[in-house]
Amino acid sequence: MTEYPKTTYVGKYAADDSFKLAKFLRILRKRWIVIAAMAAAIFAGNTYYVFTRTPLYKSSAALLINNSTIAVSDIQIPGLPSSSAINLGTEVGILRSRPLIEIAISKMRESPSASAYKDIDAGQIMQGLEIIPERNALILRLVYTDSDPKRAREVLNALSQTYVEYSLSDRRTKSSTAIKFIQEKLPQIKQQLDKSALAVTQFRKTYNIVDPETYAASVYSMREALEKQAQDLQIRIAQVQQQYEIIGRQVGKTPEAAISGAILQQDTPYQSLVKQFQEVETNYFLERTRFREDHPNVVALKDRRDELYRLLEVRAQSVVGRRGGLSNLANEPNSEIQQTLATQLFEAQTNLAVSQAQLESIRNAQSEVAAVFSQIPQIQQRFVEIQRQLALDTATYNKLTEKLEELRISEAQEISSWRVLEPPLIPIRPSSPDIERGLMTGAIAGLALGILAALLLDKLDQRIREVEEVKELIDIPLLGSIPITDVTSLSAVIGQGILPSSNYYAFKESLSALALNLRYLGTDNMVKVLAFTSSVPSEGKSTLTYNLAIILATLGYKVLLIDADLRKPTVHKLSKLSNKMGLSTVLATPTPWQDVFQIGDEKGNLHIITSGSLPPNPMLLLESTKMAALFQEWRQQYDYVLVDTPPVIGIADAQCLTSKVDAFILVAAINRSTRSGISKALEVLENARANVSGLLINMIGESDSDYHYGYYDQYYYLNPADRQEQDPEEVKTEVS
Repeated sequence: MTEYPKTTYVGKYAADDSFKLAKFLRILRKRWIVIAAMAAAIFAGNTYYVFTRTPLYKSSAALLINNSTIAVSDIQIPGLPSSSAINLGTEVGILRSRPLIEIAISKMRESPSASAYKDIDAGQIMQGLEIIPERNALILRLVYTDSDPKRAREVLNALSQTYVEYSLSDRRTKSSTAIKFIQEKLPQIKQQLDKSALAVTQFRKTYNIVDPETYAASVYSMREALEKQAQDLQIRIAQVQQQYEIIGRQVGKTPEAAISGAILQQDTPYQSLVKQFQEVETNYFLERTRFREDHPNVVALKDRRDELYRLLEVRAQSVVGRRGGLSNLANEPNSEIQQTLATQLFEAQTNLAVSQAQLESIRNAQSEVAAVFSQIPQIQQRFVEIQRQLALDTATYNKLTEKLEELRISEAQEISSWRVLEPPLIPIRPSSPDIERGLMTGAIAGLALGILAALLLDKLDQRIREVEEVKELIDIPLLGSIPITDVTSLSAVIGQGILPSSNYYAFKESLSALALNLRYLGTDNMVKVLAFTSSVPSEGKSTLTYNLAIILATLGYKVLLIDADLRKPTVHKLSKLSNKMGLSTVLATPTPWQDVFQIGDEKGNLHIITSGSLPPNPMLLLESTKMAALFQEWRQQYDYVLVDTPPVIGIADAQCLTSKVDAFILVAAINRSTRSGISKALEVLENARANVSGLLINMIGESDSDYHYGYYDQYYYLNPADRQEQDPEEVKTEVS
């Protein structure tokens, strides 16, 4: 069995709801009657409304708004706004209030022409009054609409005068309220100010300072000076200590002994006792050389020596404050160098003691200064707080005093801060109705509503009206567009000797173009078996299939036309052939198909197999292997095999042939097919894996000029005289 390659293309529903100008214009062209009717009705109604309305006149005035209150700084005063800026929205609401309007009505009724305004009331004025704030300006535009132009001006005059008087009264009222508030508040502020000033004075007395900042700077300077003095003394103590140690080593004695000796060397009584002691001791040792120890001279000298030694100790203790070691001091030579060194050692010791005492005093002073310095932040914070409070109370008191004087001046003024910038005039032309604008608005509104109605109808109407709609819905190629015609068979027209109409020629030419397009469905005649189907019945599928077969046979192709609609067959009616035996006979019985087909044209190129008797279950026959084998055999013997199948929606017969034919061609009829139907048909064919190679649009009207073959009229549709002269035989020759 030879397999023929098939294209893998399957058409899909591709609805696009986005705005497209071409689609929009197409809807306008298709629904122009609806648009025209809607626009005409609305325009007529609007025209009647415009010409039957009572004319209204508008008078306007401008009011300059100045600030009607005195700003009292940042202090919130009851009766006064918190900001000096004017809230125009609030002012407009006040001016539109009923009490002010009733005051204006009273003024109008007191005028000489009061009789003309006896019927006017506040509600009527509120309804016709407009107060419009000017942008970026303190100006209010007053607009009043009335059927009487003079009354419109008088109403605005009364309102303007009332508003100016209201401004002056409001100014005085607010000034009086503010004055009363400030007078009540000033004693409290003054008391608070005195309290704040007393707090500053008590602070200075408590801490004995005038300015904490200056005090902090002086304490800091003192702390730095003490630190420097302590460092200098430490350096001096180190130097004196080093000097003291060097001199002590040079003296050769302990520092205490050397210092004591140096002191005693300077004491005259001590030195006199030393000399006496030395003389007595010398005599004592001399006498011992001559006499014995118990000799009276020796004993006397010894006693004298001991007495002098005791006196030396007493004197040394009184001079240097210690005892002992006098024998060495008395016996040592009293040299000048030792005396000098001892003096220097004494001075060094004295300087060292003085420096250490000074350092101790500085340390104590540093501790006291540090304690004072640590308290400075708290002192500063306290001073800042009471100083801030004093400044705040002072500023508040000064501002209230200043504003009190301003308010007293404002209260005494007799001139309103508002004034009429532009007085009202008597309007000449009515503001309503504006005939030109009303007619234009009616025309535009009618056209817009008509277009909206057309778009809504197009959205609700699922029927296909033009070829472009189908092309926008699905993405499969358009193989042909067939015009609407009353011709069911091309051969029947000529066979009966009927003179063809222009629709006949347009129908014939469109089918001829379709026959030529079939050559491009595949390469090397690979697409030969074509099945024709539609979404729903009555779309002209069978008529197209039969007449296409006639065209292909006329072109010299060997064509087999099969009526596979085993439920409601039509081909035998179009071809005027017998339907006793047909496709069902071949599939259900051993009868060969060669015994069933019938000749459909004079040349013998068109063979037709009708449906035959209707079987109880057509799907079983179409799904059979014998059907597949027949298609393979027909594919070998014919140039084209055209299969007329039932609609795909609701009937599964056409789906049985998807694997047996080379391609499916979907037929859609204008004004009969629906968007949902086409979408469903493509979905069914896609699920059955059908190869949908193209689309045929049938029953195209003359309004769709882009796809209708009406231009053939100039060639085929003759005038009545020419039609009478033309022989039907010539027509037959022309068609063939």
